[in-house]
Amino acid sequence: MATDLTKAAASEAVTDVLRAIEDKLYESGLLVSATDDPEAEVTIAFRNVAVGGETVVALVIWVATGKPLDPAGPDWEPLRHYVLGKFASLQGALPGGLRERLLDCPGPLVFVNGASVD
Repeated sequence: MATDLTKAAASEAVTDVLRAIEDKLYESGLLVSATDDPEAEVTIAFRNVAVGGETVVALVIWVATGKPLDPAGPDWEPLRHYVLGKFASLQGALPGGLRERLLDCPGPLVFVNGASVD
């Protein structure tokens, strides 16, 4: 099952949808608002991550910024909700089998400069 899910998550159709969401984050300015860094970069992907002591495939938002991560810093919920909403609206473009396999994946989980902010 995990191998099936990993293959589905890495399919070209899925990566195209996730790249479209990344593009929207740049266009909307939401990434800059969240990071206060106009040079920040984002990658959205389904990745293997540890959740509750178990490795699962999850929707992950990887943010790279030149700004240090402030634990009391920005609220990442708007970014998380934006990505989730965009994925929900764009997943209709995915073949049914792919969409069904990805529906139960946790996330989006946010990582900034490699550290989880969840």
